[in-house]
Amino acid sequence: MTTIRSAICVRCPPRWLLLRVETDDGEIGWGEAIGDLHDEVEQALTAIGERVEGSSIHDITRTIETQRKTRFWRDGPVLDTALSALEMALWDLKGKEFGAPIHELLGGRVRERVRAYRNLWGNTPEEFANSAREAMSQSMTAVKVSPAGPTPDVASRAALNGMVDVVRAVRDAVGPNVDLAVDLHGRLTPAASRRAVHALAPLDPFFIEEPCLPDGSASHLADLRALRTAQPVAIATGERLRSTHAFAQHLLPSPVVDIIQPDVSMVGGIRPSVEIGAMASAAQVSMAPHCPYGPIQFAASMQVAAASPAHLIQEFQSLGGAGSGGGTPGGGQNWAFDLIAQPFTIEAGHVGVPTGPGLGIEVLEERIEEHM
Repeated sequence: MTTIRSAICVRCPPRWLLLRVETDDGEIGWGEAIGDLHDEVEQALTAIGERVEGSSIHDITRTIETQRKTRFWRDGPVLDTALSALEMALWDLKGKEFGAPIHELLGGRVRERVRAYRNLWGNTPEEFANSAREAMSQSMTAVKVSPAGPTPDVASRAALNGMVDVVRAVRDAVGPNVDLAVDLHGRLTPAASRRAVHALAPLDPFFIEEPCLPDGSASHLADLRALRTAQPVAIATGERLRSTHAFAQHLLPSPVVDIIQPDVSMVGGIRPSVEIGAMASAAQVSMAPHCPYGPIQFAASMQVAAASPAHLIQEFQSLGGAGSGGGTPGGGQNWAFDLIAQPFTIEAGHVGVPTGPGLGIEVLEERIEEHM
């Protein structure tokens, strides 16, 4: 029986939180938690790492369920993301032990390459348009823009002009044949989101993400369902949902959105993400997982994409390195490095599914300390 010798949290620039799990025979598996709430999540990863020392790497579900259910408080974003990182690291180790990519252990792949999109960056319509042109130079066929700032609860058309101007500038820059998604980041009320979706519809969005804040209430689900059926633009949500139960509420018995967006670093890891994809397939809904952090999260998301028929498109922030990807979230980055030995590459808007064992990546640990 292969057991866990150590599981330690590794901070990695610019804002990534990694979990390094080493077995008693020296194999290493990697997971990634969300890159926010650094202090809280780091402590959670450290505590869980200590508790799983000596556990078998084979009983992934049992290990995760034990960590979740043997205490009175069972959920919350800090615990959920720590357990998600542990789950993907254990899958990485299991794949390496069997000499197979994770998707082979989940039933095999349904696709050889995955369509991808990246976020655009800027503060003005012109800056967003320039970011879009730069993305096109990298053979992207889909991009996403986040144009929403402070918006009145009941918004006039004049109050929406700023976000419309940004999306129009990007549409003009990329032309009619590039898919342009719009992320409103839950910054609008239901009343404002209804006006915003109708104002943006003439610019042909691929989808509109989080038009209003997902609070999980029955009224929120009703608002989304009404918005989805009242106009032709696809509605997406899901990055803030943390459990398969929450996704079931959005998908079954009838869907409230057209595209569901689980985050592999929040919903419990790789297998729960695949399970959410199965529910999406049953509801005739597409899946476009949230992935705004590092290349380990992206590698795990690619395993989900390979195994999930409902998968539509994959977000990325990093294909392998930091200080790259078309933007400088947090600002001030004047450096770049690759965290994995062979970064993912974009060809005609797609990324090839990794074929190596586990996550299919090799982490260059020495590069982390160099850039801390």
